[in-house]
Amino acid sequence: MIKKLRLVRIAQGYPAYKFVAMIGIHPNLLREVELGLREPTKKVMLKSCDILKRPPSELFTDAEEALVR
Repeated sequence: MIKKLRLVRIAQGYPAYKFVAMIGIHPNLLREVELGLREPTKKVMLKSCDILKRPPSELFTDAEEALVR
């Protein structure tokens, strides 16, 4: 289960190493959040939304669910 966060991040041209540096988190945390293994912290959620200019409801849904809508 991949979160839409990953798809939007890649589509906007942010490699993982650059994105985690902008947020200030460890790469493993981003990986776990994007794979749905861990819930994002408020900091990760707000910073990600700010960088990608998207609402949390869009970024933190499952990619498969987003395709069905």
